Amino acid sequence: MSGAGLPGLTTRVLGRTVISLDEVDSTNRYLKERAGELPHGTACLTGCQRAGRGRLGRSWDVPDGQTLALSVLFRTGGDVERLPLLCGLAVSGALEALTGAAFRIKWPNDIVCSSRKVCGILCESRPDGQGGLAVVAGMGVNLRQTAAWFAQAGLPHAGSVLELTGRTLSLEETAAAILNQLEPLWDLCGQEGFAVLRERYARRCINLGRSVRVLSPDGAVRLEGTAVGVGEDGGLLVESGGEVIP
Repeated sequence: MSGAGLPGLTTRVLGRTVISLDEVDSTNRYLKERAGELPHGTACLTGCQRAGRGRLGRSWDVPDGQTLALSVLFRTGGDVERLPLLCGLAVSGALEALTGAAFRIKWPNDIVCSSRKVCGILCESRPDGQGGLAVVAGMGVNLRQTAAWFAQAGLPHAGSVLELTGRTLSLEETAAAILNQLEPLWDLCGQEGFAVLRERYARRCINLGRSVRVLSPDGAVRLEGTAVGVGEDGGLLVESGGEVIP
């Protein structure tokens, strides 16, 4: 499928090469394994992902046709360290535009609606085989699952776009809306740094003013306190022990 096949796609680069799969183990893995041969901005999407992974290595299997698994390959320039934050802004903005409902970000990159998790984001990197680094941004958006499905799956804090907003979205229109939001964010952050987006991110961040635990990459608790802001680098500012710690 070409990028023109995504309804409403307005990007210059992201998604102009798009691979739509009936089924795949992981869209992230698919792009990582082919990073050396695919152009920057390639998108891979499916409604049937069998072996996806979430943050901290948790498994994430996508029910057939009910969840969008979308991954995007970044091979050139830009601020890859802030990419998870940019994806959070893109997904929340896209879903809000498509449904009219409020979608917010649980730092750093979970998307919630009515306090229920609708989307998780996982960015991974590997050498691209050409002396550079390939970064793949993976986004899993719950589109059509029912409350009964989440209850049976033991996911009481998760929800879908259909369940929470009443809107039925297709895989393709959701992917196009996300890519349309992500490209200008990527370009702007690469040109001016994340600081220019900090206030926009903070307005969507539900953590501010709440007690938080900041985890290390291995899942251990690194810091506990109250989230009071977002730093210019995108880090959560936490007040703990009378001082603000980035």
